[in-house]
Amino acid sequence: MTGELVVGVDLATAAVRATAVRIGTGDVVATAAAPLPVPAVPAPGCQEQPPVHAAAVRSVLRELTTRLGARAADVAALAVTATSGSVVATDGDGVPRGPVLLYADQRGAAHAGRVSAATGRPVGASSTLARLAWLAASDPAARYLHVPDVVVADLTGRLVTDTSHALKAGIDPVTARWPADLVAAAGVPETALPELVHPGTVVGEVRPDVAAALGLARGVAVVAGMTDGCTAQLAAGAVAPGRTAGVLGTTLVLKGVAAAEVTGFGGAVYSHLAPDGLWWPGGASNTGAGVLADAGVPDLAAADAEAARQGPSPWTAYPLPGTGERFPFVRPEATGFLVGPSAPTPQQRHRAVLDGVAFVERLGLERLAALGVASTDHRVVGGGSGSAVWSVIRASVLGRPVTRPAEPSSAFGAAVLAAAAVTGAPPVAAADRMVRAAEVVDPDPGQAGPLEEGYRRLVTELHRRGWLDDVS
Repeated sequence: MTGELVVGVDLATAAVRATAVRIGTGDVVATAAAPLPVPAVPAPGCQEQPPVHAAAVRSVLRELTTRLGARAADVAALAVTATSGSVVATDGDGVPRGPVLLYADQRGAAHAGRVSAATGRPVGASSTLARLAWLAASDPAARYLHVPDVVVADLTGRLVTDTSHALKAGIDPVTARWPADLVAAAGVPETALPELVHPGTVVGEVRPDVAAALGLARGVAVVAGMTDGCTAQLAAGAVAPGRTAGVLGTTLVLKGVAAAEVTGFGGAVYSHLAPDGLWWPGGASNTGAGVLADAGVPDLAAADAEAARQGPSPWTAYPLPGTGERFPFVRPEATGFLVGPSAPTPQQRHRAVLDGVAFVERLGLERLAALGVASTDHRVVGGGSGSAVWSVIRASVLGRPVTRPAEPSSAFGAAVLAAAAVTGAPPVAAADRMVRAAEVVDPDPGQAGPLEEGYRRLVTELHRRGWLDDVS
C-alpha cells in the first residue's frame, strides 16, 4: 500500500455516491454523487432500472478525483456496496444487455415455486434466485451479475461477486459456493454465474487505461464489498460482539455480531459472514423512514418539532408502506395499521409513526437477543438518524443511550472495508480507528413511561393479529 486514502462507492437505488477517506483518521477528504434513473414499473410486481451503473460510477469517481486534486494519487483502494439482490443479464465481459431487475422485482415468482417444489428448499417470490431463473428463461445470456459486479468488472476486467451481495441467492457463505441444486432447478447454467469470493478480498486493480481516465494512480486495489446494510454497520463501528446498529433509511435494518451463524423466526433473521470470521446477524423490516415520504409530510422539521411538543402518541402504529413484513417477523399478508381513540390529524399521525418505527426497532433487538445476539452498545445510522427528535424517541423506547456516528453513510463503511483489506487490519480495528461519534443521545425520562405503555400495546396487538409468535 502506497496511498493513505481509500474510497467507498455506494450504489443506492436513487444515486451513486463516492467518499474518499483518510485511512489513519477516518477524516472524509472529498465526496461526489450523481442521480440514477428512477426505477420503472413495467407491470405489477416488476421493478427495473436502466443499467447505467458502471458509467455513473466512472462519472462520480472522475468528479471525486477532480475534487481531490493532487491527493488523488494517494488513493490506495476502493470498495463497492449496494443493495443485495439486484441482478442483470450481461455479455461475456460483464456489459449489461438489458435492464437491471431490482431487489423488489417479483417477475420470477412462478420460477420460485418451481424451484421450491423441485428441491424442497424454500425460495421466495422476490428472491435473487427467482429473478435469475426468470432471466435465464426469458433472456438467456453469457453471464448474470449483481449490480456491484458490473462495476467491478468495468474497473478490473474480472467477473466476480462477493458472498455478502450474493447471500440471498442461497449461496454457502463459508465455502463460497453457489447452491448447485437450486441453480440447476432454476435453469441457470452455473458457468453463467460469477466466481464467489469473501468480502474484503482484493479482487484486482483498476485497469491502467481506466485509472488514467478516472484520474487515479496505477495500482489502486479493488476490494470485494458487502451489502449496504453491512457497510452501514461498519460505518457505525458496530462490528464487535455486544454492538448493534439500527440503520434507519427507507427501511429499518438491524444488525449485530455473533461468533457463529444465527438464523431464526422463519427466515426473519439471517447472517452475513464478515472478513474476520465473525457473523453479522440481523434482519430488514419494511418499515422505516420511507413511510414518512409516503405520508406526504411537506415539512419534516416542522412535523418533528410538533411531534416533540405532543409527546408519546396514544395511537398504536405499525407503519408499513405496502403489504408484507420480513422482520422482526415474516408475514407476507401483514399491512400497516394505526389504531387509537379517534381519527388522528396529520401531525398526530406523524408522531404515531415515529413511535411505531422505534417500537419495531426495540422488538427487533429483543428478537435478536432471544437468539443470543447481545446489544449493550447501540449505534444509529441512516438518513432517519439525522432527526434529533426521532433519535431521542428511539433512545427513550430502548431505555438507554444510542450513539450516532459522525459519518453514517454506507459509502463511508465501504471505505472502512477497503482500509481493512489493504492494511491487513480486522474490520473492528479499522472501524475503531476510523469511526468517530458525533453525539450520544440520551433517553428522555419524561417520555419513558408513556412509550413503554405504547410498546406494550403494540406487542399485544401483534399477538392478537397472529403475526408475532415465539418460534425461533
